Amino acid sequence: MKKFNLPLTTAISAAILASAGCSSDKEWQINSNTKLCVDPSGNRVTEDKCASQPSSATGIMPYRWYYISSGGYVPYYNSPASGGSYSPSAPAESYLPAPVAAPEGAVTRGGFGGIGGGGEGGDAAGE
Repeated sequence: MKKFNLPLTTAISAAILASAGCSSDKEWQINSNTKLCVDPSGNRVTEDKCASQPSSATGIMPYRWYYISSGGYVPYYNSPASGGSYSPSAPAESYLPAPVAAPEGAVTRGGFGGIGGGGEGGDAAGE
């Protein structure tokens, strides 16, 4: 009977799965109240879009601030925001703008297998 080397097979499988999961994270955990700008579809866009949009006579703005409390997750650009609200749960001034990318050592989640949303978070310009 031929010997089967299971430990090597397991190690290779684990390496493939780990690289697929780590390269496609869609969001990271924050430890302070954070605000980010979202488009009408609820996807994160660059903050300048919320800060520089002109006033509208109808009161309808294409971009809105989205507030995420400490412990929530911030999506990369062009990914949907979730777990927060369009109304802050604390004074709006206490929310810091979201960082462009996940800080060193941040807890990330999502994106395993690269399905549904594409890319690895886009670039700093959100394009």
